[in-house]
Amino acid sequence: MSGNKPAGEITEHKLVHGWASAPRVRVRQAVASDLPAVAKLAVLAGVQLDDYLADAVIAGTAGMALRAGLRGGWDGFTRCMAEQFFAYRDDPLPAYLAAALVLVAEHRDRSVVGALIAYPPAHVAQDHLGFTRHIITDPRERGKLVMVGATAIAKVKAVAVDESARGHNIGGSLLKRCKQVYSHCRYQIIYGQMPPVPGLDAFYRRNGFEVLAKGTELDLWVVFGVHSRIRAGQDERFFIHQPAQLP
Repeated sequence: MSGNKPAGEITEHKLVHGWASAPRVRVRQAVASDLPAVAKLAVLAGVQLDDYLADAVIAGTAGMALRAGLRGGWDGFTRCMAEQFFAYRDDPLPAYLAAALVLVAEHRDRSVVGALIAYPPAHVAQDHLGFTRHIITDPRERGKLVMVGATAIAKVKAVAVDESARGHNIGGSLLKRCKQVYSHCRYQIIYGQMPPVPGLDAFYRRNGFEVLAKGTELDLWVVFGVHSRIRAGQDERFFIHQPAQLP
């Protein structure tokens, strides 16, 4: 990689080795040794680090399609995802995990101080298939819809920063790189669900997300071509980012 390339460039090398963030902090893809810290930070965000995702990080398969996309563009990403769906056609979870993104913010002196977990939500495509079961009956077409869901929609499950490291825009840096990686792979919707915690709406708006009003459903027509809606959890609201599509 040329030393003349900009430090913020979205490349596989940067994803693996890190972007400079706050002073003495870099944001990079998580590896197996980071998982205890990621699991601890996930609890701060009110979620659990799922065992199957942790296993994929250990195996190096988490995010493999995203890395292929950063190497080979849209064609590299979709080829890798298609191969995963073919290999795991009886259980597509590993294919979804190939597009999972687990990022950490690593402090040079204090190890991991922040984490982000995102992935394509498998239930969304399955729910859409249920919604269209009387309209789309061809198994091949239904299979294509599952892959569309995995390659167009990403959910931010957790963003968390250790209390000792807050106030340095580390959470914002994690979200920035998440948006850039998925945007590079041409995802159409990046979203999450936020609880009624004071200041969270301002945080997500400041970092380029639209925060929907409580009770507003998320319409996925831009992905599936029909009005297929999902609901947030009780007392939660959606935050959503729709990247500008590359030519």
